[in-house]
Amino acid sequence: MRSNSTARVITILDYIGILCLLGLFIEKDNEDVRFHTNQGMILFLFEIVAGVLNVILRFVPFVGRLLGGLLGLLCLVLMILGIVNAVNGQRKPLPLIGSLVTFIK
Repeated sequence: MRSNSTARVITILDYIGILCLLGLFIEKDNEDVRFHTNQGMILFLFEIVAGVLNVILRFVPFVGRLLGGLLGLLCLVLMILGIVNAVNGQRKPLPLIGSLVTFIK
């Protein structure tokens, strides 16, 4: 990754919810920012789907809450992995979901 500190901050913020959209407007010509913005958008969409599933699964007494909690934990783990990759300047796709879709080319 380039030594541009703005790009580094953007790549980290890309994994924190809706902040993934910052990469579309700031440092959008940087390849690292584009990669991490794409990964952040995939993660954000996965978090939305997990949230909807969590609401639906709440109606199933024990198993639903357990699965909902595991989905939330998976989102947190993927966010941390993405941030660690961004801090280290690595372009590794997120496990399980990172290679599903490419939003930004």
